[in-house]
Amino acid sequence: MKKLVIFDLDGTLVNSIYDLGNSVNYALKQFSLEENTIDEYYQFVGNGMEHLVRSAMKSKGDDNELYSKVRNVFDEYYANHCNDLTCAYEGISQLLARLSESGIETAVLSNKADRYIGNILNKNFPDHKFLAAWGQREGIKRKPSGDGLIKMIAELGYSRSECVYVGDSEVDVLTAQNAGVDLICVLWGFRSEQILKDHGADNITDSTDTLFDRIINYENA
Repeated sequence: MKKLVIFDLDGTLVNSIYDLGNSVNYALKQFSLEENTIDEYYQFVGNGMEHLVRSAMKSKGDDNELYSKVRNVFDEYYANHCNDLTCAYEGISQLLARLSESGIETAVLSNKADRYIGNILNKNFPDHKFLAAWGQREGIKRKPSGDGLIKMIAELGYSRSECVYVGDSEVDVLTAQNAGVDLICVLWGFRSEQILKDHGADNITDSTDTLFDRIINYENA
């Protein structure tokens, strides 16, 4: 049994695609740039806010001056709207409660800007205590670097063998590989099963019940 589960946030614990997409589209609109469909945003998320905004700008994404303007509008708007439609995936609150009851600690490591993490977790999981919750911050390389995952595990007082990382994207697969940490991928998030397998994921589930069982009985996963 694992002692610590570190979760990705967007696409793993919460569905944030609508607030992210709507906020970027709002920023794009202010500069007469073409807005994107929500389906397109599924491919833009996962690599941090800069990648999200630049990808959404498409052919204008390399214009650094314009990017800075769009990003500033996005940041201000998203700060006020990051919880409008963002919600926990079905079964996640129950999963977290079951993990706590089993003595397994939990934490969050995300590529989302650090300033948004606390508000989203507090709204969606008010009764659950995470040992740590880190977003993208100074001094920690963005995923898929394994540095943040390694640092978090060490600061929480665990070994990598005692931890499992749970995510929904190829970024999470590579993060776990780079950190030398066991991984379970979920299918209710932002990437397809084929994309996950193509990047080396071999422990994949589409059920929170199965996810719990695999954490509890990890050796048999």
